[in-house]
Amino acid sequence: MPRNIGKHTAHWLGWALLLGCGLARAEDSGEATAPAGESVPAGDAAPAADTLEIGHKFTVQGGYGPQDSNLSEDYEPFYGLRYEPSLSWFSPERQWPVWQGFVRAWFNYNSSQASTPFQEQDLDRERRQVEHFSAELREFYLRRNLIGDDPRFSLALGRQRYADYYGMWWDDSLESLRFDYSDDFASGFFAVGQRFFYYNSDSNSLDDGARSILYGFGEYAWRWQAKHWAGTRVLLEYDHSGADPDDPTDFKGGRLGLFAHGDDLDWGPISDYRVELALLAGRVRATSAAPAETSEHHDSRGWALVGDLGKRFDDWPWQPRIALRAGITDKPDDEFDGFGFNELQSDRVSGRETYSSGLLGSFISVNLRNLAFYGIAVETRPQPRHYFDVRVSDLYLRDPDQDLPLRISPELLAPPTAPGQANPITGSKSLGQVLDLNYYWEMFPFAIQGRQLNLDLLFSAGYFLAGNAVRGLDDDYQLSFGAVLRY
Repeated sequence: MPRNIGKHTAHWLGWALLLGCGLARAEDSGEATAPAGESVPAGDAAPAADTLEIGHKFTVQGGYGPQDSNLSEDYEPFYGLRYEPSLSWFSPERQWPVWQGFVRAWFNYNSSQASTPFQEQDLDRERRQVEHFSAELREFYLRRNLIGDDPRFSLALGRQRYADYYGMWWDDSLESLRFDYSDDFASGFFAVGQRFFYYNSDSNSLDDGARSILYGFGEYAWRWQAKHWAGTRVLLEYDHSGADPDDPTDFKGGRLGLFAHGDDLDWGPISDYRVELALLAGRVRATSAAPAETSEHHDSRGWALVGDLGKRFDDWPWQPRIALRAGITDKPDDEFDGFGFNELQSDRVSGRETYSSGLLGSFISVNLRNLAFYGIAVETRPQPRHYFDVRVSDLYLRDPDQDLPLRISPELLAPPTAPGQANPITGSKSLGQVLDLNYYWEMFPFAIQGRQLNLDLLFSAGYFLAGNAVRGLDDDYQLSFGAVLRY
């Protein structure tokens, strides 16, 4: 049953009434086609004098699989509903605004914590998805364009959405001050921010591990050749929460990386590529409460490398694209060492032209830590606006004695409690194999009263064939669907 909303959500319902008073299309700023805060010139259908735009997005998703998407849990059906209104404001005109404002809210109902990567998820990685009803003010910011009367520069302040292609750098909303630069041959941004609240009706206060973390991050991309981009990214993290047993680990350090990508190439066996390298260095303060409160400092070093190579055959039936994807991280020495995701990061691949998915597909979610994987995908277009994709992946542990990068039932991973009871960790590196099937359809935009109605459908099936790394780990599967309506 839904939880009691109470007085804490009254203002969220007010936002729904305000943002639902008109109909216009606004793009989801969480998708890679329009990163948060990016100024998008108006199309011909909207007059320059129209300085307000109200958007509506409705999402229905559901399926059947392991409880809370944890491997080896009991199976159960799940579903989720989301209404996502947004309001954009432009001043003094829409085409070349000097000032630009944006507000986006969520109104959710989820039957469980099971989820699919078809849409942006709730809150941070550890909290996963909020069960039952919740409302969240996902974005709100004010943007100053044309700094110095130069269209290349802009500055934004507020809670803004950040997303990179793989999610391994940032994939969340954050209260921040962001400076953007963009021209035909280079683009970039730098932001400074800190999370203060979740702005969520279910839980507005931050978890202990999310408090008092200051971030400085950005990227620079250079188009060094037609259809080729290369650049660098940086993410600095400073946890100034102080020693606290309720927040046992505090990280101070940073991530530095390089990336390159190219599309629509005529390179013989390669038509597109993408590669990301991230290096991590810093210090972790570990605080323990028993038998007395003590703090220890540990060095943390790590790296991760992820890449794709693809070849599209446009002259073949169904225009198939065959792609190889692989990733590998360092071998962590202990629980404080090695690359891994922080509060801003995820494994959601949100840079695709069609639908979002995970590194391994729609079912298996991974932490990019102590992991090596490789896989092959065949992506096809049976008809215009129809897509059918198949992906097969193989997963391995870099060090069988360190952390597992999968979401597995906590009961299965419980340490032995009786003499002679087998340890769940076998010492094998093989985590298993993943088969992922996706069918995606996007409706041709339908005009209603001068506005566009868009409908997307996604049907997914994922199967996990367990390896030998965890004793008792079962083969699992998940079936899911999603529908998104935008107006």
